[in-house]
Amino acid sequence: MEVITTLTLTFAPEDDGPLVTASFRDPDGGGIMSGVTDPILLAVNSAYVLTVAFSSELGETEDITEEIAEECEEHQVFVFGTAVSGPASDNPGALVVHAYADLESALGGNEIGEDLPVGLTNSILTNESGSGVFTVMLRHLPELNGVPQKVPDLAMAFARGESLAGAPDANVGFDLTVQ
Repeated sequence: MEVITTLTLTFAPEDDGPLVTASFRDPDGGGIMSGVTDPILLAVNSAYVLTVAFSSELGETEDITEEIAEECEEHQVFVFGTAVSGPASDNPGALVVHAYADLESALGGNEIGEDLPVGLTNSILTNESGSGVFTVMLRHLPELNGVPQKVPDLAMAFARGESLAGAPDANVGFDLTVQ
């Protein structure tokens, strides 16, 4: 398992406005130094396509997003927090609404079970002005005793407070402002 040192969020406005990028960087991969996150600033009443990328910069830079795409039936990105409403976060009146915009089959997977979301590409709609937390968690969900741990409605189970199988590969909270 690789150590994720960098998580990059790219918000592409659907109205062709400027890209919004925010990153988390932990240069020593969980060592002595703390990680640093960029704030996210989005426009109110706007639609964005969010892409999520993971890399390791310990030694030679490695794009871990490619590996996640290849192993998409064992990974899912969850987007939640005080600022978010969506499959993994039931917050009526949240600043943003999240929806998955990719499926395993689009990434070359889906050999086992249903065609489930991965979360490397997402839809984000901003509702109103304010500030809150926008958290991105990558969960590794390998089969256990030949049984898939990634199942339908996993994000909704998380929103209900149920425990998730597998283990987090990354879990980062960003400060989000919508104005």
